[in-house]
Amino acid sequence: MSIVDPNNTGYVSFDSFMDFMTRDASDQDTADQIIQSFRVLANNKPFITADILRSELPPDQAQYCIQRMQPYRGPDAVPGALDYTSFSTALYGESDL
Repeated sequence: MSIVDPNNTGYVSFDSFMDFMTRDASDQDTADQIIQSFRVLANNKPFITADILRSELPPDQAQYCIQRMQPYRGPDAVPGALDYTSFSTALYGESDL
């Protein structure tokens, strides 16, 4: 969190999130970079919730993600858990979703 929240405010701005997602990146992001960014927002959980997305992303981007993410079906799923891994790989054409 210190990378995306250097002031320890408990809030990650969209600019910080985007900076984190694109740091040390070549000309193109990868699904792995996006997955790592979601993992940071999800506090290292393999899923994310709509509430986290709404609190960390601008409303239009949060809604985009929420509408397109599939439910997370792992054994540690909580109600409303969303699968950011399949979403990220689908965005970058690395899956058939």
